[in-house]
Amino acid sequence: MLHTCFKCKKDMGNDNCGFLADWPRAKKSKKAEPENSHNWAYLPSVVLHDVFTLLNQRDRINASSVCRNWRQNLYHPKFWQDATFKIDVNNVSNNNYKTSIIARIVRNATIKFDSLSSSCVSEFIALLQCLSTNSNLRSLLIEPTHCRIEQPHKFFDIFTDGSNTLLTRLVQACCRIPLSRFSIGGSEDLCQHIPQFLQLLANTNSNKVSLLGLASVKDDPGNYLICDADPALFKPFKNLQVLSIDYDILSDIFLDSLENINNFRRLIVHVHGVWTGHPGTSEEAWVRFKVAHPECELRMSFIHAYDEVSHMQDHILRSNMPLSHLKVFFCEHINLEVLNLLSTWYPRTLRSIMWVDSQCHNSQNTSWDLVRRLGGPDANQPDPIVMAAWLCAKLEEVVLLGYKYFEEDLVAIARLRNDTLRVLEVANEDVIFSNEVYRGLTDSKDEISKIIGKPWAPLKPAELHPVICNSVAGDSDEYLLPKVLADLD
Repeated sequence: MLHTCFKCKKDMGNDNCGFLADWPRAKKSKKAEPENSHNWAYLPSVVLHDVFTLLNQRDRINASSVCRNWRQNLYHPKFWQDATFKIDVNNVSNNNYKTSIIARIVRNATIKFDSLSSSCVSEFIALLQCLSTNSNLRSLLIEPTHCRIEQPHKFFDIFTDGSNTLLTRLVQACCRIPLSRFSIGGSEDLCQHIPQFLQLLANTNSNKVSLLGLASVKDDPGNYLICDADPALFKPFKNLQVLSIDYDILSDIFLDSLENINNFRRLIVHVHGVWTGHPGTSEEAWVRFKVAHPECELRMSFIHAYDEVSHMQDHILRSNMPLSHLKVFFCEHINLEVLNLLSTWYPRTLRSIMWVDSQCHNSQNTSWDLVRRLGGPDANQPDPIVMAAWLCAKLEEVVLLGYKYFEEDLVAIARLRNDTLRVLEVANEDVIFSNEVYRGLTDSKDEISKIIGKPWAPLKPAELHPVICNSVAGDSDEYLLPKVLADLD
């Protein structure tokens, strides 16, 4: 509130209020002028709101330090549309302020936390408690550092009811709010409760749901509980645009259940171990899917799928899939037959190839298969990734880590894709020369840099995640989770 003070000095035989119209007004000195004092700390909230609206976030925060009243006006929901909460062992105590204030007003929340730290998980649970009471919340994206969430004993002992932990209850409470975007962040623990999450989201405002991130990463891909989610649970979400699921859920019935979705843009599938009796999908179902969703892309990630990677072309991949991204993480094998099929099956849709494993310097290991093929019956056949670069019109990303590769093939990929190539990643230690004459003719780094329009070089060991350099030097979750969660963006 703006306070203005007026002080008047009365003179004998004079009425300064103009009571007597004919009485001449006295001349006033400067000291007799009204004194105006403005207390900026008490500007009306509506004025402060208009002022803050004109500022960017940094300036708004700086302005809020003027006084308590200004600071309180900083926390208007309009100014906190998006917030990313980062919880790690170094800043747990610093998040209490955000938890108590911003979590209650934010509209779109992303939570990144160390899921193997009990203290961080405790803070994460406290944050969920605040978010679950925020009726303004419309997006909840969870991003743990690992697929497994360490349950703090103080919560686990008190609030566990069978498999329904406090964590699960809080996520369910958030799903009772009319969310439009929701992701479990690859969490294996939360994956088991997908049916309940879907039911709650469908009962709030299913027509507003545009993103569901329900795919997981498994701690033990050969031994895990399968989530039994009825395909009918997905039918209420008519305006879904992005959906991620585990391959366990994928079937012809599931694909048909998505038929009535409008403007479906992306289906993401994670493949782990495939249980005996899984029905798989048919070519006919994918044809129907493409007719219903002509603009939809399919992204498939094989994660620690040690057995499935060898026969993915027989039981998992289908030629009628609208495959745009193929990602293979830590499967300890490179399937040359699949690489050869990519340019034949997906020439119009394929945009990205990622094949990643830990490095191995044993020449008998599969890391040499792309080089070793030249000594076998395929010696006269072109490199399969070069063929994909030639025939796949939309290819823009090639990531090959943990496998030996010829320098001239890297140059060939760059030449074929030209400036449409956005990402080309190989480890420096994996690049080999097959022709010393070629080595002296050109500098591959300069040529590739010129072609793609930015500086390029093979990745040095310091630029690689430790688990790429050595399988026991790091946790693969730390590398692959950000990669697969990026598919939701």
